[in-house]
Amino acid sequence: MRHMFVIFLTALTFACTSSNQDKLQPYAGLNKMAPGQLQVEMQPPAEDVFATGESVFLDVEGMASAIGGVRHLDIMLVMDRSTSLKSTDPEDFRAAGAKSFVQNLSPRSDTLIGVVGFDSKSQLLQDLTADRKRVARTIDGMQRSGGTNIAAGMENALAELAANGREGSSRLILLFTDGKSNQRKAREATRQAQAQGVTVHTLLLGSSKGGAEILEEIAQATGGSFTQVDDPSKLPEAFLNLRTTGVEQVTLSVNGETVPARLTGGTFMGRVPLQLGENRIVARATSLDEQVKETAMTVNVGDASCAALDVDATYEGLPAISLNERAVEIVIDASRSMWGRMDGEPKMSVAKDILLDAADWLPQDLNLALRAYGSESQSDLNNCADSTLMVPFGTEGREQIRDSINTLKPRGQTPIAFALQQAADDFAELDSERTIVLVTDGIESCGGDPIAAAAALQEAGIKIHVIGFGMGNAQDEDTASLQSIAEAGAGRFLTAGSAAELRKALEATVGTPFRVLQTGNVVAEGTLGSAERLYLPQGDYRLELDSVPRHEVELSLQPRDQLALTMQKSGGIFSVSEQRGELPATSCEESVAWKKRVKDDTPALSSVIQW
Repeated sequence: MRHMFVIFLTALTFACTSSNQDKLQPYAGLNKMAPGQLQVEMQPPAEDVFATGESVFLDVEGMASAIGGVRHLDIMLVMDRSTSLKSTDPEDFRAAGAKSFVQNLSPRSDTLIGVVGFDSKSQLLQDLTADRKRVARTIDGMQRSGGTNIAAGMENALAELAANGREGSSRLILLFTDGKSNQRKAREATRQAQAQGVTVHTLLLGSSKGGAEILEEIAQATGGSFTQVDDPSKLPEAFLNLRTTGVEQVTLSVNGETVPARLTGGTFMGRVPLQLGENRIVARATSLDEQVKETAMTVNVGDASCAALDVDATYEGLPAISLNERAVEIVIDASRSMWGRMDGEPKMSVAKDILLDAADWLPQDLNLALRAYGSESQSDLNNCADSTLMVPFGTEGREQIRDSINTLKPRGQTPIAFALQQAADDFAELDSERTIVLVTDGIESCGGDPIAAAAALQEAGIKIHVIGFGMGNAQDEDTASLQSIAEAGAGRFLTAGSAAELRKALEATVGTPFRVLQTGNVVAEGTLGSAERLYLPQGDYRLELDSVPRHEVELSLQPRDQLALTMQKSGGIFSVSEQRGELPATSCEESVAWKKRVKDDTPALSSVIQW
């Protein structure tokens, strides 16, 4: 037999004129509804559980019932909306209690809720639905008028359960009333509940002896419970304390440690701490008639800590920024805007200091050239062909570069496109790795198309990196314009707002670039010699070095791996060495690879849970 629940929320005043012989007998001559077999069930996690660190918390939810099944919970709220409520419950704790009950049911429980409102008549206001917000809106919308007809409310609720209640469900009807009701009709409605296997829980608001007598009688006849509340402000608490499925309490334990659980209706919830590895979670339910039942599940927690990747290179046994001959031309902005101040100094002065320093720390075997634009003509002359190769490739030592840098003075316009076009000829017949690093504080001012110029260079095998230097409050379109140049040149766009950031940007662009791919997608980028540490989630990757010829390295990372990957070239032979250590627990959320994969909605990462 399917078991169903009716919960009466009522403040009845019955006209108790019938004799004791008219009282309802349990099951009307059948048998009093007896508690059934206690059942308890937990919902498994919706997703795999991963943690960054030593522990993670999991919200455990489930159902327990001694009357009916634990897979489904069908509830009908039967709510009195008579005029007398304006005086007995002026602040409408009736609605607050009913909504609190609904909102505190386990979010993941398979629960349907319906609403019946009654006064002199009855109306199905909301059929059984899983939409709890909709139910709350329905409760809020109930007016207070008319008389009190409990029987009509019960019959309407029973009809909805009969029509739409689910096979094997635990079923409940919650009824609230505060007025007189026909005792005979109420008893007849209760017999209908008995015939359908419905358990009736009753809650009385008020001190009516007659109301208490009939409500307790109804509850006893159907195996339910009766609760009496004199103060309407206690209704919300009374709702939450209703043991609607015949369960007194549920406790949780994980790995032997007891954790409290909140029981509302037949649903329970509790937050348990998990550790990396296997965790045994036990739910222990105790029924009102002192039955005890346990159920357990095992949850495995994976380690979602990031791994760290450091990439270095050596050439003939010495630290290197490339494994082959490499030609880098720095194109420096010497337009009038470089007189702008940065930390109290002209931007040109800051840039010159960093470039002079770079002439010393850049590897001596790096084939370096220097070109400037805007350095020869005053800006009012609008010279859009002001671009000068100050130091060509192939010169010995760095003294000439230092001397040329010292002569730079900001004067003219910003002919970026023209300077890039001229730079193409600077590489002449060089067949080494070829890169341009453009350092500028502004966008094209001569009407040229630097994006097209960058694309042409890229097609010729020359990569272009762009460093936006000291742009301050430059508008977003300026930044977007410079970024587009880098994208067209298959390079990187970096910004530098200080001398230290400019040096770091140079370090990240003069070396041979590499990229890290997973399943064909680029998830991270770096440059040899930049000392940039990459943080990556667990997985298999391929590293591609933009050398001539290109080199590829397959690598595998586990959580907390600290992998130092060194690419080596000696005597013309390429090799790779690995050194692994252990990284402290580190979240991947701030890594470039993490952000890209989350953006792409990669399934492997959508299951990671952060608490």
